[in-house]
This record gives sequence, C-alpha cells and structure tokens, in this order.
Amino acid sequence: MRKLVLTTVSIVLLGGLFGCANDRDQPTSSKPADPTDIADTVRLHFDAYNAGDVAGLNTTSCSAAQRESATVPPSKTILTAAEDPIVEGASALVPVEVTVQSDGAASTPSQTQISLVAEDGRWGVCMFERPSE
Repeated sequence: MRKLVLTTVSIVLLGGLFGCANDRDQPTSSKPADPTDIADTVRLHFDAYNAGDVAGLNTTSCSAAQRESATVPPSKTILTAAEDPIVEGASALVPVEVTVQSDGAASTPSQTQISLVAEDGRWGVCMFERPSE
C-alpha cells in the first residue's frame, strides 16, 4: 500500500510541477526547435533538480520558473526514458518515464509529460503556471 501511495503522490507532484498552463504569451525563439536540444535540456534539468543545483535549474528553466535557491530533494527523481518531443511553435511536450528513488521503498517507473517553452533562443522547462491575460 505504501508503494502505491508513494508512486501516486510522485505522479501527481511531477504532473503539477512540470505543467505550464498558458504559453500563448511567451516570447518565441528565432532558433528552430531542435529535438536534441529539448531532450538534453530535460536531462540536464533532472540532473540539476536531483543535485539541488539552483544555477543548473535556472539555466534549464523558462523565465517563469527561475528561482533563488534549491535544495537536494529527499528522493531522487531519475529520468529513465525520454521520447521525441511534441513541438507546437514555441512550446514542447516531452513524454518521459521517471522513477522516484527513496530509502526503503521499491522504485516504480511512472509516465508523465514535461512542458518546455522556447525563450531567447533556448528551450526551458516550465514548472509553474503563468497567469492568463
């Protein structure tokens, strides 16, 4: 039962953390959307998240998700697979499989989608909702 609850909570948290609700007002990139750049950004973002690396998180995040600090999370979220991104203009979704590793609990892979936006010629993971106008 604990394993099921932990997995469910992890999926809900990842879905909430990585969803961007409104990308229509975001700046567009003059650089074409390269699927390799997008997948690399997602991988680097997970590495920075697991390390509590605020500079790495800000480098791989959209402007709305910039932060002043970060801490090492109690459980590692391991990116185990990333599919080709679905790009629509300056927005992209990357279907991924992640595994949350925590002490004493069995790890179970979960699927979710990571939202990114293109800003100033780069892709950034967008973790927070932006207000609608």
